[in-house]
Amino acid sequence: MGRCCGRGVSAMGVARNVENAILAQTRRALRTLLAVPAARAGALGKVQDLEIAGGAGPLRARYYEAQEATPGPLIVFFHGGGFVCGDIDTHDSICSWLAKCSRGRVLSVGYRLAPETPFPGQLQDARAACAWTFQNAHRFGAEANRIALAGDSAGAYLAATMALEINRATPGAVALQVLLYPLIHVQDTMWADEELRNFRFLGRVACTYIARSLGAEGLPSLLDVDLTAAPPTIVAGGGPLDPVRTDVRAFVNALRGAGVRVTEKKYPALMHGGLNFTAYSKTAVSALQDVGGLVHAEFAG
Repeated sequence: MGRCCGRGVSAMGVARNVENAILAQTRRALRTLLAVPAARAGALGKVQDLEIAGGAGPLRARYYEAQEATPGPLIVFFHGGGFVCGDIDTHDSICSWLAKCSRGRVLSVGYRLAPETPFPGQLQDARAACAWTFQNAHRFGAEANRIALAGDSAGAYLAATMALEINRATPGAVALQVLLYPLIHVQDTMWADEELRNFRFLGRVACTYIARSLGAEGLPSLLDVDLTAAPPTIVAGGGPLDPVRTDVRAFVNALRGAGVRVTEKKYPALMHGGLNFTAYSKTAVSALQDVGGLVHAEFAG
């Protein structure tokens, strides 16, 4: 029996090692594919790497400023990658284009990834980063009452969660949220129900892995919380290759039902994660130009 148990433990250990190796390889591949100079928007006034306070130590961050930045606004951006991949380098393109096209400023913030850091470590980092930004907005020529929170996919989940938390404590503190194909939940029952009907096969597999990596099958769904404190919202999403689109539709309806003003942009040819591909995709560039323009209009109004 002891030998059997030993073989079982060994097999689990081997499986874990293989899974970790695949994750490490995936992270490297994404950086090779996405962190390329050609993807960054040109004609920026400033790009600066820095460190800011996180939930358990310093976090990498990168600041972008348009050449003729409008006084005041600052976007705090959290990258996607299912909480297990991605960093400020893989999302350099998105943030640079948002800064340029909004004619403003973007602070891209890294956070600790799973499975090395289980949930809620990611929220702790996002919370600390938001607190740091409100305290230090003036360093960038920004105003603390003109801060937007933004993100793509899992990063959009962090942005939306923090916007609600901050605005509940201080109504109106977050002036705007910008959510790019946001991950709304990782509840397997909801993904399973629509797995065939809405072609969410890979999405379900991904969310199962995310939940297991986070150790957070109970990660709160944004469809199950009070949304009345949410700020005005810009949402951009894709078509059939964006498995979260069904959840985004429900989330947009819930926001509007809570009295939140929502501007929604849909791009049928955009796949989930596609906005990272500005070096290869005109759709990605066009979508970010649209979103940046909407952000500029929001703060100019």
